[in-house]
Amino acid sequence: MSELDAYLGRVRGLLISIADRLTPRECSEVEHLIEHGEPAEGMCALAWIIVEGSKKVPAETVVALREMTAGLIEDDQMPTGLDDCIEE
Repeated sequence: MSELDAYLGRVRGLLISIADRLTPRECSEVEHLIEHGEPAEGMCALAWIIVEGSKKVPAETVVALREMTAGLIEDDQMPTGLDDCIEE
């Protein structure tokens, strides 16, 4: 398995793990980016969906979003307040 395949697997796995917290439209938006060769942008979009929707997600989700966008998405393009969305 290539590094890209492993990365795509993690990206898809993260989306699946929180899909029940998203609307079908939100899932489709992220899936569209992933399927069109923009998985990091999909993870950035997912972060924005979480923050703008005030959705609560596990701490592991926030950590994974940061890891999967590190070096691929500029910090200033990621939403602030992601830590506020960690469920207690």
